[in-house]
Amino acid sequence: MWAALALLLCVAAPSPAETLEEILVVGAPARPFHLPALNPEIATSLVRGREVALHDLVGIRPPHPARGVVIFFFDRGTSSLGLPAMDTLARRYRSARIRFLGICLDDDPTAPDWIRGERLAFPILADPHRVVAGRYAVRTLPFIVLVDAEARIFAAGDPHALDLEGPVDLEITSLLELGPPIVGRRR
Repeated sequence: MWAALALLLCVAAPSPAETLEEILVVGAPARPFHLPALNPEIATSLVRGREVALHDLVGIRPPHPARGVVIFFFDRGTSSLGLPAMDTLARRYRSARIRFLGICLDDDPTAPDWIRGERLAFPILADPHRVVAGRYAVRTLPFIVLVDAEARIFAAGDPHALDLEGPVDLEITSLLELGPPIVGRRR
């Protein structure tokens, strides 16, 4: 059993030799994660639990299927200025089944109160030790990854916190224009 766990951890975490280009290749599988929500009431409304895993929303037979997931890495500093834009997009694309997950990298005990006060329409997940950020080779904040329904990376980048809505909206529109995923199709 421990050998299987060690293997799973090796598969889920990038090797030291992997570069950003190898981790975030369009069409490559998205790195799995499972994190607790700082706003559990919103997470519960999305996945019926206080924790969210990427495979809850995309991949092979997810329990709460989405057409895509926008992962928004941020901290409480300047990158949090992008939260209103992400909230606007989350509300706009809710009916299109595009889901948003914020991943807060702060190690701050007041973060849950701050996040609840923002009244966001999407779950904010806690990654204070930056484990998931490391899996996605996040070097600058904010950082955004768009994952398609097959749990493959569709787009990734680090737009400026004050200009997130336009670039993210454009990528989501591109994803939606492709239609439902076709098994085996490469982008």
